[in-house]
Amino acid sequence: MLQKLRNKPVESDEIKRRRALGERAANHAFAAHQLEASSVFKWLTRKKVKTMMAEASHMLAEARLDEIRPLAGQLRTPGMKPREEFRAGQTEAQRMAIVEGVCDVRAARLRESERVPATEAIDLGGGRILRCAYDENVSDDAAGYDSKGFFDVECVPPWEAWVCYRGELIAYVPKILCGLAQRGIEVDPVSCIHWADSAFLAEMFGAIGAG
Repeated sequence: MLQKLRNKPVESDEIKRRRALGERAANHAFAAHQLEASSVFKWLTRKKVKTMMAEASHMLAEARLDEIRPLAGQLRTPGMKPREEFRAGQTEAQRMAIVEGVCDVRAARLRESERVPATEAIDLGGGRILRCAYDENVSDDAAGYDSKGFFDVECVPPWEAWVCYRGELIAYVPKILCGLAQRGIEVDPVSCIHWADSAFLAEMFGAIGAG
């Protein structure tokens, strides 16, 4: 839709400090994991991580939603919002209809603005295809926080990026937002979101390469 996208929102010093604290805690946690089980440094490092995460969580609780996920409005135009949200217990046909409804609205708007893309070839423009297994998410908002709002609380990417539903939600991530999506993928505790590999792309779109 030719929207102007951002990947570096303006944030307060307090929010920047909270994000930096969370990153340091994650690095310490990884370091602790690498130490021998009997090492006293492992116990001390884990204690430090616990203290840092407690402070970060306190800061997060006091922050506004727009501070935690400042880019949540991107690619989520209210007029294109799906009529029904994903929820547990839905059939694949129901989810396919939800996604197709969004795609139909998007296609109609592109036709109206005379910006219909060529269908002869698929060009990802440096972007990537994302796979989201909705039923595996645990609604912990880690991906939403670290992606600055690209993902929502249930690890779902913005609806204007949806492509289709085939057992899982398939979405297109523009090049400028791939870094944010990657941050969300890295902190997703159950790996319900991940990039599509070349084999998946070849099966879904034909032999188009990794793009």
